[in-house]
Amino acid sequence: MNKKLGMTIISMAALLLVAGCGNGDSSDAKEIRMFVSGDTSEGGAYTKMAEKYKEETGVTVEVTDVPYDDLLTKITKAVQADDAPEVVRVSTVLPDWNEYLMDLTAVADDANTLESMTIKNEEDVVKALPSDVTATGLFLNTDLFDEAGVAYPQSEDDIWTWDEFLDAINEVVEKTDAKYGMVMDASDHRLRAFTYQYGGQDFFLDDSGDSYTTDDATKEALQKFIDLNNDGVMPKSVWTSGEDASAMFKSGRVPAYFSGSWQIVDFSNNISNFKWQSVYAPAQETRALNMGGNFITGFSNSKNSEEGQKFIEWLYEEENYKQLCTYAGYLPAVEDMTIEYEQGQDAYEIYNQEIAAAAQPISGKQTNDQVTMSMKGYTGLTGAYKEAIVQVLNDEISLDDAIEKTIQDYNDGFLKK
Repeated sequence: MNKKLGMTIISMAALLLVAGCGNGDSSDAKEIRMFVSGDTSEGGAYTKMAEKYKEETGVTVEVTDVPYDDLLTKITKAVQADDAPEVVRVSTVLPDWNEYLMDLTAVADDANTLESMTIKNEEDVVKALPSDVTATGLFLNTDLFDEAGVAYPQSEDDIWTWDEFLDAINEVVEKTDAKYGMVMDASDHRLRAFTYQYGGQDFFLDDSGDSYTTDDATKEALQKFIDLNNDGVMPKSVWTSGEDASAMFKSGRVPAYFSGSWQIVDFSNNISNFKWQSVYAPAQETRALNMGGNFITGFSNSKNSEEGQKFIEWLYEEENYKQLCTYAGYLPAVEDMTIEYEQGQDAYEIYNQEIAAAAQPISGKQTNDQVTMSMKGYTGLTGAYKEAIVQVLNDEISLDDAIEKTIQDYNDGFLKK
């Protein structure tokens, strides 16, 4: 072989080797998928975090926003086909996923996630982390209160009882053009917070463990709620006809709105016709609220599960998690964390103080029970609680009947598979 031809062959071989290495690098480029379902601010928040993660690690996180009604089905089909996304943000965890869920115990311990919102299996292994917390709470139209000359809580030292609060809003209605004293979202989440604040335990397992039951304080609170509707303190149409409670508050003619933290971004952006403020919720017997939220989990049968777990670990590092909360307007789902929000800072601080003051497990129990029991294969609750109270408001059944219907729903949902 002449020298020139030999050098040419060597050069071509080197080029092929370099090309082969380049193709290998391209095919090995790390990418993970994350399925979420949420509004623009939430989906955008995870997209921003994905961009930051790629800048720091070179790993691409493909964030896919799936319609809420399709999310669980889409994930289940992917899991069954061994094509699960690495990471998901969901409202619950299904039993079909159990075999493939990552062990996130170390992440929960390092981040110090809220115990009452952290989902564990029967072996006490963490299978889902709370991505955020939503909390029930009270908003006031302070212009109406100021016009009426009625004071409202400014610190934790002067929190209303429910009796004091009702006296206050009745006075505001008398002295202004307010149409109703208050509105409350048509939701069993709000009912639970209301019963907790009256000292009730809502619905819980009896001593035998064979059936759910309730207590006198819960019955008193539910009767009070029915009376407030029948007496016109709040519009019955919100519960019986689906009238929009948020829109009624935004009209400027309702002094108080019992809703929750998810309203802060909307109110900050869209209420300009009056001044509003979050205040401490009334406590007839005890300070309490009802917490909800969504959850982050991942799958071991995804294509790049190790990278998926690394991303979850990174997401719950203090600096990164704070940034996520800022982008999405989240209440933090970890202990003792202070967030600097772009808007509504005072309102968020009220909610964080409420959560800290209501640290007893009952405030997060309903959400934790629902997700944990779903993961175990129970059918969960059907919404019979709210529906039964609506029937009472429509004079179709008695409160005792409504309680029986709700207990039956708990027994069917949490005791039978």
